Amino acid sequence: MRLRGCIFNLAFVALLAVTFGASSYFWFKFWVRGKSIATPNLIGRTLTEARAMCSDLGLVVVVDNSKDRHGDNVSAGNVVWQNRAPDTLIKRGTRIHVGQSLGPLVLRVPDVTEKSARTAMLRLSQLNLRLGTISYFQSGSYRNGAAAEPAIGQIVGEQTAVAIAIATPLPQPAFVMPDLINRPFEEVKYRLEHYGFLVSNVKFEPYPGVDDGTIIRQFPMPGGKVRRGEPVSIVVARQEVRFE
Repeated sequence: MRLRGCIFNLAFVALLAVTFGASSYFWFKFWVRGKSIATPNLIGRTLTEARAMCSDLGLVVVVDNSKDRHGDNVSAGNVVWQNRAPDTLIKRGTRIHVGQSLGPLVLRVPDVTEKSARTAMLRLSQLNLRLGTISYFQSGSYRNGAAAEPAIGQIVGEQTAVAIAIATPLPQPAFVMPDLINRPFEEVKYRLEHYGFLVSNVKFEPYPGVDDGTIIRQFPMPGGKVRRGEPVSIVVARQEVRFE
């Protein structure tokens, strides 16, 4: 009899627990969930439409211009962002923050003429474009770089690869180095610089039997190749001054 009584008591307690749990869940659904509403999807709607939808549900639309962004599929001025995901449960009176569309992002190939390859790459990266192939060509009118393909100003999509052409100056013609030995330095220096050569290294050394200011050594050597802008080295005789 005692065993039956214990079993009956346990069954009664279990029944009370189930009944209390079901009742609590029912009242939770009725009082809490029953008074919640699903967040509407405002993406793509005008502000007027979004405010009307939210007003009918007892919600408030707050425009947050710091969240405005470009949207390829959303017209300029329409809602492109909202802080609460659609269909999530919220209470009446909740504020829904929204951002407006700035319209589709229009990207144009920039003019990177006279820019180095590194500078061009940074500029393209800033515009969400990529540096494509790099080619080199020689040009008499030296221009450092130019957007080759697509053309400058052309509208392109994000991460489009832009090919860059880098110009290099035409090589200077080579001249045969004349024999400067035993010639007066000042006259030779004037003529070399007049024709675009660089007399960059001049040394003076005593040399018996040779007049002051006379060239005694040179580089490049006579008959060697030299181009405009390249350095020419000269050693000039200078007699020692003796005091008796």
